[in-house]
Amino acid sequence: MADRDLVLHAEHLDRAEDAEAPRAYLAAARAQAAEYRYELAHRLVERGLALALARADRFALACFQGEILHDLGDMSSAKPAYEAALAAAESGAERCRAWIGLAAVKRVTDEFEGAFADLERAEAEAVAEGLTAEQARTHFLRGNLLFPRGDIEGCLREHDLSLEFARAAESAELEAAALGGLGDAEYVRGRMISAHDRLHRCIELARQHGLGRIEVANLAQIAHSRLYFRPQQDALEHALAAAAAVKVGHGRAELNARLAAMFALLALAELDACREQIAKAQALVHQLGARRFDPVCHLYLAKIAIAEERRSEAIQRLEQALDLSRETGNGLYGPQILGALAGALTGPDERRRALAEGEAVIRAGCVGHNQLRFYPDAMQVALDLADYEEVERYSRALEDYTRAEPLPWSEFFIARGRALAGLAHGQRREALVVEVHRLQNEGQRLGLRIELKAIEANPDALLKLKEAR
Repeated sequence: MADRDLVLHAEHLDRAEDAEAPRAYLAAARAQAAEYRYELAHRLVERGLALALARADRFALACFQGEILHDLGDMSSAKPAYEAALAAAESGAERCRAWIGLAAVKRVTDEFEGAFADLERAEAEAVAEGLTAEQARTHFLRGNLLFPRGDIEGCLREHDLSLEFARAAESAELEAAALGGLGDAEYVRGRMISAHDRLHRCIELARQHGLGRIEVANLAQIAHSRLYFRPQQDALEHALAAAAAVKVGHGRAELNARLAAMFALLALAELDACREQIAKAQALVHQLGARRFDPVCHLYLAKIAIAEERRSEAIQRLEQALDLSRETGNGLYGPQILGALAGALTGPDERRRALAEGEAVIRAGCVGHNQLRFYPDAMQVALDLADYEEVERYSRALEDYTRAEPLPWSEFFIARGRALAGLAHGQRREALVVEVHRLQNEGQRLGLRIELKAIEANPDALLKLKEAR
């Protein structure tokens, strides 16, 4: 049976009370996990652990149990499994594997300081033992931890090192993961086209080598990059396709895909469908214990409330989102929340205070999607306050941020802010009417339907557009 049916082989050895049974269960579990049958793989590992007497068997089974539970999204159970593996570890290489597993779990549950500490211990063992593949993994995870902090240089540095060690280890899996990490690093600094290119290379390599989990994880992230230079419908279709990650038990990838889908659906003004994606995302947040994604779910529920003219509810949700963001790390979504809050509030002074706080978070360092979404909201607030100098200042800030890699998204909002300010201020009216007409067409092409309402709400613009036609 050893060559034909690994599960049956392990069960035969179990019935015979053979000392090889725990290792046979581990081999069977690995085979099942490779086919994404995680529930069966976990049952096989549990049986192997129940039989394991040798220390090496207990370590290997506990470590793989942690990996399966991580992949199932059960972080509360994965952590003690890796802790059991660490307790059974004897060599530096074994301790390194257990600490890497613990860091991976803590990354998902937002225990960042503990994750960094575990990676330091793992890296020390990997260097001492000359473990090239493990060094690739430590740098990859450290790069992922720096992503939500908006640490651009650190994120790039760690993923570059991960790629270097992955190639030295001649591991296609680690190379694909590092390329995905470099795509994330480009995303952090707002270079969405470059991010897309890196992620696409990662996906191609993953497909060549049958690395399904890496493929679906990066398909979800590629949908986020497309939001800023492709039509929103295109990004939505890719996000929903990436949500098929659930078929391979990758809850984190599915969550990321649901978030991209809800961003696109709001832009497309498909509010009920957006609400459905938010509900699915929130369920995954709670399942995974990934609290840092709670704020963005509340942010988008608030944006729906604003679109449906329920301002007081929107403000309440945004204040809740901001409190959660401050707890879990303001660099991930803080400026977006503050920009939306400034748009929902009514008092000029409190609106300006929210924008000032958002700019302070940007200066401190944050993920690049914040600038791309904060500055358009800030321009709209300045338009509402008839502060046309501030409209221009925010336009320049977004222009400067995207100068290295201009995006259709940013180009649209920069032109929109300047055109509406010019119309309201009585400048070059005929040329501006033509520009507003162009922006309406461009907004429709990109699928930014909900954003077009600001133009459509401007009676002067509409009057001039009718005259022009």
